[in-house]
Amino acid sequence: MTVSIIICTRNRADILRPTLEALGQVTVPEGWTAELLVVDNGSTDHTQMVASKIRLSNMAVRYLHESKPGQCQARNTGMSASQGEIIIFTDDDVRPARDWLEKMAGPMLAGSCDAVVGAIRAAECLHRPWMTSFHKVWVTIPAGTADSVPELVGANMGFRRLVLERVPAFDTELGPGSMGFGDDTLFSWQLGEAGFRLRRIPDALVVHHFEATRLLHSAWVADARKRGRSAAYLLHHWRHGEIKWPRLRLGYLSAKLLLRRLVQPPPGPNEEGCPPWEMSYLAEMELCRQFMVERKRPRNYARHGLLKRDMQAGREIESGRVVRGTVPKTEQP
Repeated sequence: MTVSIIICTRNRADILRPTLEALGQVTVPEGWTAELLVVDNGSTDHTQMVASKIRLSNMAVRYLHESKPGQCQARNTGMSASQGEIIIFTDDDVRPARDWLEKMAGPMLAGSCDAVVGAIRAAECLHRPWMTSFHKVWVTIPAGTADSVPELVGANMGFRRLVLERVPAFDTELGPGSMGFGDDTLFSWQLGEAGFRLRRIPDALVVHHFEATRLLHSAWVADARKRGRSAAYLLHHWRHGEIKWPRLRLGYLSAKLLLRRLVQPPPGPNEEGCPPWEMSYLAEMELCRQFMVERKRPRNYARHGLLKRDMQAGREIESGRVVRGTVPKTEQP
């Protein structure tokens, strides 16, 4: 059985190196073959040198380059080049447990599920007394329980290659480098809609060594806005939902946030921390703001669709179902 591990990275060579070394310590069970694909999303630092020179005793390493910006462009490139029956994604700043690969891939190879999400724990040096459960969910995945309803998260997720027959790609308008978030969420929803079985694996652990700058107030604010924009895209294009009076809602939330900041001043931009109420207000405000943009666009999916309309049209052309002189038909709402 071949398992493909994919890491997408951009301009983080010195952060990437210890992650690759940690993957070299992961146990590959007897009878399995593992490959590691490092997809460089247009780096201008020495990422290529780090990825090309690394040699691991437990798996082959391949370096790929994807110049189109956006993590999902890199994800899709990695999937196309991978050879494994199982595809696992992780980030360039994690340290997996030694038994991580077996824990992640084992249930899928046994046929008990089609996709899995493991646990993510922040490195001890990144824990802060002021962090609430709200903060922790934004930077980690608590182990949870095996029977809790899962959604895939890019830093520690995997699926069987066969799911790509129904859900062939990540939406390149979402994720880092585009909207900011939501690519793994949408992929999860589509897998569930297609009837695939998703499972949480609480003991498949990676430790997240994200940069401490993510704890600054300015970073929380930026993340909240990205989450709001991504949610607006999903609401309009995939869920076909609505927001009543979004402009009025935005004005109301803006006034509430202003008053709350006057009463409870948040940290400065270069100080650590952000109150959960501020993060919630900002995310919902950006949801309203971006929804007013997205609702002017034709929907990219049929309601709960598995294929983006341009991809659906392309498949119809490739399959010969579109004759010369006709306009490609796509899924209808």
